[in-house]
Amino acid sequence: MTLYTGILLCLVLRVHAQNAKEFLRSLEEAVRNKSVEQAKPLLSPVFHIGFYPAPYAYGMLDRAMRKDSLQKLVLKKEETLPSGKRLLVKYYNEGQKPFETWMYLDSANKLTKVQYYDLLAGVDLDKPSVLAAVVPFTFRRGQIIVTLTLNDNPKPLKLLFDTGADGMGLKKSVADELGISPSRQQKTSVVGASAQIGIASGITMHLDTLSIPNNNSAIFPQFDGELDGLFGANFLRNYITEIDFDKQVIRLYTIGKFNYPAEAALIPLDYAVGVPGIHSKVTLNNGKVLEGEFHFDTGAGYPMIIFGPSVHRNQLEENFEISSRSTTTSMGHSSPVVNGVFSAVEVGKWQLGSFTGTMQQYRDGDEKWSPSGDGSFGIELINRFNWVINLADHQYAAIPNNNFSMPANFWMKEVEWGFVNGKMVVKRFMQGTSAADSGIAENDEVMTINGVKADMFKEISNIKKYQELWKNQELKVEVNKFGKPWKIDIP
Repeated sequence: MTLYTGILLCLVLRVHAQNAKEFLRSLEEAVRNKSVEQAKPLLSPVFHIGFYPAPYAYGMLDRAMRKDSLQKLVLKKEETLPSGKRLLVKYYNEGQKPFETWMYLDSANKLTKVQYYDLLAGVDLDKPSVLAAVVPFTFRRGQIIVTLTLNDNPKPLKLLFDTGADGMGLKKSVADELGISPSRQQKTSVVGASAQIGIASGITMHLDTLSIPNNNSAIFPQFDGELDGLFGANFLRNYITEIDFDKQVIRLYTIGKFNYPAEAALIPLDYAVGVPGIHSKVTLNNGKVLEGEFHFDTGAGYPMIIFGPSVHRNQLEENFEISSRSTTTSMGHSSPVVNGVFSAVEVGKWQLGSFTGTMQQYRDGDEKWSPSGDGSFGIELINRFNWVINLADHQYAAIPNNNFSMPANFWMKEVEWGFVNGKMVVKRFMQGTSAADSGIAENDEVMTINGVKADMFKEISNIKKYQELWKNQELKVEVNKFGKPWKIDIP
C-alpha cells in the first residue's frame, strides 16, 4: 500500500465514521422529541418495522418513540455490509438499564430497520429459525392445493394456497357445514371491481403438526366448485414459507435468522398492500418496457397480468400485437383483457422470455379498485422456481426448478397449449371459434398433434416450426380424457 493510498483510506474511514455519528445525532434528536416527521428525512424508502413498511411503519415508529424517554444514543461499533452498514448502538432510556441494539443503514446512510423496534413488533431475526412443519400439496390445474382442517371439525378441506389474497376464504356452503358464520362485512378488491363480503373470526387452522389460531376468513357466496376455499398472505406472517414445486411440499420455518440456499437469488419483498409484492421489469412485443411493482399471486392462473391503470398510464397497448381477447373473472366480476407474447421478464438475476402475457383493458374508474401495483405474477411464472418467502426479512429467495426449462405456453389454432408437471395440456381456447366447437377441453392431456408427439413441443424451435407449418392446416389432436384416448379435429 502506498503512502497516498493509506492516507486516502484513513480519510474515507474517518468520513464514514463521521457520517454514522452525524446520523445518530440527528436520530437521537428526533427520538428525544418523539417526532416521526423529524425522523423521516433519516429513513430509507424501504424502512420497515417487523413485517410492515411505510406508511404503517410510521405509526409503529410513533408508538415506539412515545413508549420511551430517551436520554442518549451511543455508537459502539460500525460494520460494512453489501447493502450498506450496520451500527451497534447503546440505548440510554430514563428509568431503564442501558442496552445495545443494531441499526441497519442503506448505501445512502438512510435507516432501513432497528433491531429494537423489530423486537417490539414481535420479530426477532437473531434467534435461529428452525423447521416447524412440512406440508404436502397437490399441484393440479395450476393450483397449489393443501388439505387441512379447521377448528375442532375433523372434515378434511381442500384449500387453495393463494398469496394474492390477504386472508382466508371459505365457500359459504362449507362454512355453513362447519358452523362458521360472518360477524362483520368488509369491502375487498378483485380484478376489475370491488365487492362486499362477510368476515368470520377466531378460526384455528390445523395442518401437519401445527395449529394456527385466531384466523379471519371471508365467506364467499361462490367459489371454485372443486375447492372448499383458500388461505393467503396472512399465513405468511406466521412462518417463513418455502414452496418446493419439485417435491410438492411447503416447508414452514419459525421466524428468525434464516440461512438462504447459496444458489438462490435474493429479491426484495414488499408488503405495503398486505400481500407480497415483487419488483420486476417486463418487455412487451411492441418494445415497450415496464419496470414496476407486481403482486406475487400463486392463486392467479396466468403467467402475468398488467392492470388497466398501468396499461393506460404507460400507454402499453400502443402497437401491442394481440394474439387473443378474453375476460378474467374474480369473485364473479369479469374484466376484458388482451393476450399476447411478452418478450421477457426479469426474476431477480434470471430472465424468462417469450411467454403469453395479459393486459387488462382500461376502463374509467379502474383506479378505485387498483390503487397500487402495476400487475401481478401468476402461477405459471412462479412455478418455474422454488421459493422462500420471508416477510420478516423482506426477502424472496428464488431457485430455478425442474419447470424452468419448460417452454412457455403458446397459441396454435385458437388454442393455448402448455406443460404442467412435464405433460402437455390444453390451457384454454378462444370462445366462439372452431376450437371451442371441436370438443377439446381445458386440462386435456395432449398425446400427439398431427402425429407429432407431445415431447417434441418442449423445444421452442419445434413450436415455431409447427406454428408456421400448420397455420392454415387442420389439427388432428389425440388427447387423454379421463384415462381414455380421444381424437379431436380442429379445422
